[in-house]
Amino acid sequence: MLFTQYPDIMSISDLRSALGIGRTKAYELVSSGEIRSIKVGKAIRIPKTSLLDYVKERSYNTGEVNRPPFHEGGIQ
Repeated sequence: MLFTQYPDIMSISDLRSALGIGRTKAYELVSSGEIRSIKVGKAIRIPKTSLLDYVKERSYNTGEVNRPPFHEGGIQ
């Protein structure tokens, strides 16, 4: 399983470490709802399942090929 070294309920700091992203991007992903989170008092917590869902949704190994549309004369 992915991210086994992280707790089941993660902090923003854990999320940043797991994805290798900065503070601003972590808060952006959470506030936009791309990564589901909960508030516990003033603290934001991210269920590890939310992180796994986020990674799975963006995986290139799903069997689908995500290519830009082909236009005559090449890819634009």
